[in-house]
Amino acid sequence: MQTFGTRGDVHPFVALGIGLRKRGHDVTVATALDFKAMVEQAGLEFREIPGRTTDHFSNPAVIKSIRKSSSSIRTAMAMERPGKDEFVDAVEKMQEAAEGADFTLTSLITRACGFAGLDRPWGTVSWWPITATREFRAYKTPDLPLGPLYTKFTHAMSAQMEWAAWHRPAVNGFRARRGLPPLKKSPMGGLGTEQPVLYPYSPSFLPPPNDWPANTHVTGYWIWERPEEEPPADLVDFLDSGSTPLLLALGSAWPVYGERTFHLVRDAVRHAGRRLIVVGGPEGTGSDEVFRVPEVDYGWLFPKVAAVIHGGAFGTTADALRAGVPQLTVPCWADGPYWADRLAELGVAAPPVPFQKMTAAQLRQAVHTVVNDPRLAEQAARTGERVRRDRGVETACDLIESWADQAR
Repeated sequence: MQTFGTRGDVHPFVALGIGLRKRGHDVTVATALDFKAMVEQAGLEFREIPGRTTDHFSNPAVIKSIRKSSSSIRTAMAMERPGKDEFVDAVEKMQEAAEGADFTLTSLITRACGFAGLDRPWGTVSWWPITATREFRAYKTPDLPLGPLYTKFTHAMSAQMEWAAWHRPAVNGFRARRGLPPLKKSPMGGLGTEQPVLYPYSPSFLPPPNDWPANTHVTGYWIWERPEEEPPADLVDFLDSGSTPLLLALGSAWPVYGERTFHLVRDAVRHAGRRLIVVGGPEGTGSDEVFRVPEVDYGWLFPKVAAVIHGGAFGTTADALRAGVPQLTVPCWADGPYWADRLAELGVAAPPVPFQKMTAAQLRQAVHTVVNDPRLAEQAARTGERVRRDRGVETACDLIESWADQAR
């Protein structure tokens, strides 16, 4: 299994790897050195993919860019990107890591390994839909009322952009080193047909379209079921000492949101007559109505709060859906706006409050809605029950075993 990026890009692969190992398979996870301890703690073999996974939000230029716009293209231009040779070196290491494997599973950036010419079965994982359909437009494409042909075209356009931006330089650079001709046509069209695609989110959250090919599967979330840890005693006391609080969890994007977001959310929650738990965020002391905790087990805490306020990130969305509680999203970049819109459409979240245009009045209205609209709570509870019934890891394991058997 090959993945590269932040903790959220690695954690689901580790969960899947544990499931495969329990079935008797030898599992190797190739990723950045930053996650060596996590992989080995799970009992999986680690191999390194060179490159930096430094938190994007430590870069002032990235923070400035996101605060102005949620555009992924604009933010990508502000990020420090490796040179072409570094990309090609990474593909070399991916190829070495995959040697001898019965099956290789890739992700967004590591897809280049498969495209470069893996001579063994491989598939890929995507956090958002990349398979063409007439039912909904592609991620981050214009919402235009031009009918199903345009809708399907957006997927072709998006695939071409991914190929050109992420894969083509590294793939053709690698092939040149091996004396192979360059790929002149994007191989993205083979995903879901020639190479299987796994979507590790719940079909109750985003059902698969009827026109997707047979080799495309929505499995359910891949959850790492760890032994329960003793929760902080003072947090337990806070939960038991008054009305059910709301929770603010903005993860690694806290440097973008900053103190202003904390103050606006705190004031909106206070205006609604509620208390607040804050996970991470700017340094500060708590109070009778605000409890701060550096980190906590979301699986334990989320079901105990009245609502979760977050940025729409893939992993936090999964935890909130499983908890079956209402949500309020303040998306700022990447896939946050995409998932925030879907949560509201599903009826488990208040309308999103986009970070770049956020006002105190908007947050007050959103908090009022998420606290007082019983329809949100009812739909969130129903959806949570369905999401918890998913067998995400088991379903993915079944599919991978089937594909590997067919290849043999």
